[in-house]
Amino acid sequence: LRCAVVLLLPLLLQWTRCFFCPIKTRRPVKSACRAGGLINKLRAKGNRAKPELLQVDPALASSALPPGSTAPELKARIHALLEGRPELLERMSTASDLHISAMTPDDAQDLADLQEEWFPKESCRGGAPWCAGLLAHEGVLAFKATLPEDETSAPVGIVVALSNKAAIEEFGGEATVDILRSELTIPKYIPWDSPDRRELGYVLSLGIVGELRRRGLGNALLQRSLAELRSAAKASNTFLGEQKDTALRAVALHLADYNRVARACYEQAGFEMIKEEPDSYAGVGRRTHSSLLYTLFID
Repeated sequence: LRCAVVLLLPLLLQWTRCFFCPIKTRRPVKSACRAGGLINKLRAKGNRAKPELLQVDPALASSALPPGSTAPELKARIHALLEGRPELLERMSTASDLHISAMTPDDAQDLADLQEEWFPKESCRGGAPWCAGLLAHEGVLAFKATLPEDETSAPVGIVVALSNKAAIEEFGGEATVDILRSELTIPKYIPWDSPDRRELGYVLSLGIVGELRRRGLGNALLQRSLAELRSAAKASNTFLGEQKDTALRAVALHLADYNRVARACYEQAGFEMIKEEPDSYAGVGRRTHSSLLYTLFID
């Protein structure tokens, strides 16, 4: 017992000393100084001039851009042309007033500039060099619309369609090929066993500059691409003289679920949605959007 008392006595003394000793506190003056300094910094930051954001007329913004995204820079040369010669717009009332012609690799820079204006950055793959390779491919059908009195032939709208399996595999991507196979070629018995197969077409890109939207130009370009896809897949004869059925069976495309303008355009042309893939497109912040597979079946 004596040993226990001897052992506990120092502990009791130490506990008593801690209990009665005053607790040291921080000086309130120093805390106030720190708070005041932080407040002054916040006030100074609030009075700082805000960075200027790129101002673009909402009417010129593309419906293919995710909601809430920053307006892109309008780099296509058509905008400067229309700003300097507004009479060109005044003389154009319908899509029939425009000239539609085939695109060549010389149009690669125009195509790249328009793609950057209309679509998210991840969709614009390799700029003008990539577009030049796209326009040079024998399986690619690309057309541009230009103003009749424009000597520079600056595109106001473009459409790019892939007419055979080889082009779809090269420019559509592996994921696109997989879903076309699982949703179309296999269940609909569409021949797709070789690179030169043209029974299935694919619309890779379609767009109109903001100054000329809602005048039927998108539908005019779409109908031109469909006619060219039909022509490219017309029946031909084999080396034995037998007719080989290569008629176009379907035309597919992908678009984001938020792009209501494009959905209305394609549905009016006879396309129907056959597949939705959630979380396929990145949006602003952490938002994601579904990818919709639309298809036009050819009778």
